[in-house]
Amino acid sequence: MHVTADITECDVIRRFEEEDLVLTSHGFKWVLEHKLDPTEVISKAKDKGVWLIADEFLQEFVNDRETEDTQTPPVQIEKTKHITAKEIESLLRIQEASDVTGKSTCEGLLENFVDYFNTKYSDLKDILKQRENLRGAVPINIAKKNRDQKDMHIIAMVTSKRESKRGYKFLDIEDPTGELTVLVSTNDSRMEILFDQILLDEVIGLSGRFNNDIFIAEELFQPDLPLDNKARTADEPVHAAFISDIHVGSYLFLEKEFNRFIDCLNLKGNNKELFEKIKYVFVAGDLVDGIGIYPSQEKELSIPDIYKQYDFLASLLEKIPDYIEIIVAMGNHDAVRNAEPQPRLDKDIGAPLYDLPNVHVVGNPVTVSAHGVKTLLYHGTSLDTIIGSFADCTYSKPETAMIEYLKRRYLVPVYGNDPVSPEKESYLTIKNIPDIFHCGHVHTNGYAIYRGVRVINSGTWQARTKYQEELGHLPTPGRVPIMNLQDLEVSVIHFYDG
Repeated sequence: MHVTADITECDVIRRFEEEDLVLTSHGFKWVLEHKLDPTEVISKAKDKGVWLIADEFLQEFVNDRETEDTQTPPVQIEKTKHITAKEIESLLRIQEASDVTGKSTCEGLLENFVDYFNTKYSDLKDILKQRENLRGAVPINIAKKNRDQKDMHIIAMVTSKRESKRGYKFLDIEDPTGELTVLVSTNDSRMEILFDQILLDEVIGLSGRFNNDIFIAEELFQPDLPLDNKARTADEPVHAAFISDIHVGSYLFLEKEFNRFIDCLNLKGNNKELFEKIKYVFVAGDLVDGIGIYPSQEKELSIPDIYKQYDFLASLLEKIPDYIEIIVAMGNHDAVRNAEPQPRLDKDIGAPLYDLPNVHVVGNPVTVSAHGVKTLLYHGTSLDTIIGSFADCTYSKPETAMIEYLKRRYLVPVYGNDPVSPEKESYLTIKNIPDIFHCGHVHTNGYAIYRGVRVINSGTWQARTKYQEELGHLPTPGRVPIMNLQDLEVSVIHFYDG
């Protein structure tokens, strides 16, 4: 029944691989901690036709000396007099128009890229023209013909920015009618700050006047959110949990902690009064660790098969009560195209997820309404570019970078750094203001309120990677933000003590 002292950890892994069996990271720990004989485990698995060796299967090899903390008993909802969320009707609405799935028109042609930039400009121009002082904005070619006008307004895309040796700050801008060089007035320190914050390919509004061929900008405007924006709230005390970056298939996937979260959803843990109100779970991408995402990834996988990664994920989500609606979006580790916007997972690869009636597989980004409260889910791959562009945006405070998206009303502000599929319709413009903006990707929790919008980054279920150690990045795994949609108050529950 027990492993002999001369069997190494590598021997254990090799034995399971030779038999085409997948030993999960938590299962591997069980085999070592309980000194289980791999031969007997393999034999039992074959007898039962089991290919995934997880902790639940290994319970059969553990007797009464195992502590409750190392066991994952069969999930059963504890009988209570009242489960709030179960008695509340689901009011989930997925805005199909916000999901690119089945609607991609990109063929990789030059015309596609022209359409992409024209659509981006048009969408953001419409948002900027909602400002009272930009309603009279004119195209660049008209502005050039009226150089004598003292107060002029233009909306354009930034193509370059530079500073002269004498400290003068310049922007090169363009719209569908022409190009223009802009000198940014620095009489106001606020203008210097705005100049520094502008990114290439950003669509902005400018107010000013001409001096010969140079347009002198005395004011700059980003699309941004209205100052008086107010979030919608639900009429009932319904709650939503926000998670992301589960990374099933990685040896660093925190399987035990994720099961503790599932137990709480089944009211088998602490905070029952909170968890009985959860009606929705929003997942912002990176459901699995994927295959071939980065060099030598196969060395860090406990499940080196993409189909089996999604199979195992489905086996976990299946244990969540069926009255809870689960919305799963895509991320850069998922088995879809890397270019954004991303369509949802193909049914062939994610078949077990589609078999679960309360699981809704969606693309990235996507807007979802729950009890009238709108949530914009975006995995956040371009957060790396935002964080690398501004000194005050860091991996430890992802909410500051997420606010930069809202200021620009666009999810991939800079073209060229992050893969983009140039669609004729823009799925990356934040046309409609959400009540909740939910991202992941950076593996760190963050929360803020910006002009009425609740900004949430939900962290991860993966322990610290070697790459993160090299960067000095400290993730915050196993933390779940839970929001009361009736008053938009947030509680964060910790499931990881490491």
